[in-house]
Amino acid sequence: MTEMINLSRRHFMVATGAAAGGLALGFALPLENRIARAAGEAAGRLNAFLTIAQDGSVTFYSPFIEMGQGTYTSLPQIVAEELDAPMAAMRVEQAPHGDQYKIMFGGTQRFTGGSLSIRSSYETLRKVGAAARAMLIEAAAEQWGVPAGELTTEPGRVVHAASGRSAGYGELAPAAAKLTPPENPQLKDESAFRLIGKPVKRTDMAAKSNGSAIFGIDVKVSGMVYAAVRQSPVFGGAVKSFDAAAVSGMPGVIAVEPIPNGVAVVADSFWRARTALEALPVTFEGGEAAGFSSAGHAAALRGRADETGQTAEDIGDVAVAFGAAAKTLEAVYEAPFLAHVTMEPMNATAEVTADSCTVWAPNQGADTTAQVAAQITGLPLDRITVNTPYLGGGYGRRFMQDFTAHAVTLAQKVGRPVKVIWTREEDIQHDHYRPQTLAKHRAALDGAGRFTGWHTTLVGEGPIGRHLPQFMEDGLDTTVLDGAWRQPYAVANRRVDWVKHTHPTPIGFWRSVPHSFNGFFTESFIDEVAHAAGMEPVEFRRTLLADAPRYLAVLETIVAMSGYRPDVWNEGDTSYAMGVAVHESFGSIVGQVAKVSIADGQPVPHQFWCAVDCGSMVNPDIIVAQMESGISTGLSQALFEEIEMQDGRVVQGNFDSYQILPPHLMPQVEVSIIESGAEKGGIGEPGTPPAAAALANAVFKLTGERIRRLPFSRYQLTVKAT
Repeated sequence: MTEMINLSRRHFMVATGAAAGGLALGFALPLENRIARAAGEAAGRLNAFLTIAQDGSVTFYSPFIEMGQGTYTSLPQIVAEELDAPMAAMRVEQAPHGDQYKIMFGGTQRFTGGSLSIRSSYETLRKVGAAARAMLIEAAAEQWGVPAGELTTEPGRVVHAASGRSAGYGELAPAAAKLTPPENPQLKDESAFRLIGKPVKRTDMAAKSNGSAIFGIDVKVSGMVYAAVRQSPVFGGAVKSFDAAAVSGMPGVIAVEPIPNGVAVVADSFWRARTALEALPVTFEGGEAAGFSSAGHAAALRGRADETGQTAEDIGDVAVAFGAAAKTLEAVYEAPFLAHVTMEPMNATAEVTADSCTVWAPNQGADTTAQVAAQITGLPLDRITVNTPYLGGGYGRRFMQDFTAHAVTLAQKVGRPVKVIWTREEDIQHDHYRPQTLAKHRAALDGAGRFTGWHTTLVGEGPIGRHLPQFMEDGLDTTVLDGAWRQPYAVANRRVDWVKHTHPTPIGFWRSVPHSFNGFFTESFIDEVAHAAGMEPVEFRRTLLADAPRYLAVLETIVAMSGYRPDVWNEGDTSYAMGVAVHESFGSIVGQVAKVSIADGQPVPHQFWCAVDCGSMVNPDIIVAQMESGISTGLSQALFEEIEMQDGRVVQGNFDSYQILPPHLMPQVEVSIIESGAEKGGIGEPGTPPAAAALANAVFKLTGERIRRLPFSRYQLTVKAT
């Protein structure tokens, strides 16, 4: 991740041209130290990230998508800071696919995920805004015949204080477009920031509040028809036969067509398509997952917990530490398969002609969407247009473009624009799931109760290894290991092993990826070791984090915020306890304290205190919202969520059987942001990992039971007698 960020900082390019008679600036990451000119409005729109029109409006073409995390606010906020433009003038449009927008991994990739949007583009966005401001100042200086050094700006205007003259950016844009942009524009001193670090109102707030925002499921195209799909219930299965004649005479039915992994009915409305599909006789056969079950898979993982596999981390001498230990401790933790259950189920719209293909698809990587369309249609990428509407949730699910493949396939077959909408059942039963994973943690304690040895074995398979093996680290899958290795705790002898265990279930990226389970595993185990050492968990962490000042500052902040109590106490007839967890992911350190009680055998989270050190902030309101959202996600997966499989198929089908966190169980959340000045970390995912452990550690105090296998709904808990 650091390499990706540094690449974006080392290179800078600007492109100028006439865009609606105004100024167009472009940048790409990694960027060459050269200047390229875009010719005309079309070229400016395709190749530029920033345009300034004569009316003073500023359009930012975002390479990152908006799926609720605030990208369409924080990124233009950075540009507007250095441009010295009012946020009210900023407009955001989604950038099309293309090499000029690939900003990661040496300019080979573009996606929205990994909490990378701000931290991979922060410096470049500042330079783009600063370059535009410098060009506007130079244009004004030439028009007024004064030195550029005498000019300043105020939001949206260039000002010459000595003569009292000023001009709006829109007036100056045509002249500025003819100038050569500076390669290394002067950036503001951070002390002069008026937008960065401030709570700026979200640019998408009004549209999402009044219903005018267009999500994928809202897309309408002239002549569009609708499709409902049914895929093989067994992973890897195929359609053996279907009787199209049985439904072809039903109202509105246009076609019955095979699709990858299933069959679809196309009709003049989605309801008619779905109704006909439910009546369609279909026979499926085969499937590599036939006979697979999540219970059997869990048993297989447990059976491999003592294997060595591949050693991912080996510090000191774990064998010696355990050989000399006065006390040892072992604990096996398990996390189930999870679905994404985004608010908006999978959908896509496509139109295919002889020489072009246009796709409207919620996605987390427009280039991947374009490649899928190109592979199906045989058209070159420059004949593919990808439109990215708002996403009704992503969480990693929309990296996978199976739903787009359905839309493009059907549009090509029927010769009309087709909108595919998956039912919630299809969405849950044909997801790319968070992998089922197991960790066995072992601790060695010396005679003084010091934590001298830590040996972890992870058993499972991650999405990087499955889908992007080129990004593995020396053959190691970071989407299994992250959050388990490279711990900040001062344990002299540490070893982490990975036992790769493959299976036929589709897997993918899920919010915070391996941190979602490793945060639970590791922070629960730290509590276990603390109790085995006879120490209070917060004090135990203090001793282990003495040489990790950022982590220690986060810990001390949540202790102070919450008025942390190590004991169990009563308020009326209810017993309460607090649990703590601290975890780093995506460059940000997050600590949480949970106040919990037990009711009807289940945990009730009443309040969470959260501290986050993400280096420095762009928009504190968005950080708070993401921490709240991350805690909600973490509690939902801890308390309820689980995908079970039998005979190669998913048992759950809708929210009646796949429960998510209900509103009444969402606790009050208080968030504190620590600006340590460290390199920027991500925000979209780091709030999730500590939540389950903070909850579990409080539950242990209340009940004496260690919950090591999620979700909590498996258990019937009782408050222990005091």
